[in-house]
Amino acid sequence: MRIRLPLMVCGIAMVLMSAMFGRSQQAEKPGSQMEVQKRDMQKKLDYSKNILDGLVTEDFDKILGNAKSLNTLAKHKWMQNDSIAYRTQNQVFWFTTGTLMTAAEQKNLDGAMLSYTQMMHTCVNCHQLIRRQ
Repeated sequence: MRIRLPLMVCGIAMVLMSAMFGRSQQAEKPGSQMEVQKRDMQKKLDYSKNILDGLVTEDFDKILGNAKSLNTLAKHKWMQNDSIAYRTQNQVFWFTTGTLMTAAEQKNLDGAMLSYTQMMHTCVNCHQLIRRQ
């Protein structure tokens, strides 16, 4: 079971990440807010991948460090969107990165995997929400 669970998390994460970062059809100007958001979203993706690597290798320091970085970066206001749905997704994301940090501090692999899966679910939901608006 301990081997299957990380592999299952890997598979779910890869599917979610590919859906999460669909290309936007909006034009981007160099130095624009859109370009800054794209760069920051790439950082979030990198932190998420590093967390996944930490989960698979049971490297709790890696999980914790990247979860902290992700949590800090996630607290920036990503876009001018004051809809209740968007604010809700942001709050759930902040909460799940917090539970991920707690699980890593406690060296609780199952808790960290659950928090990571919930976090990725929130990412996909938020990106779907933004694309629909």
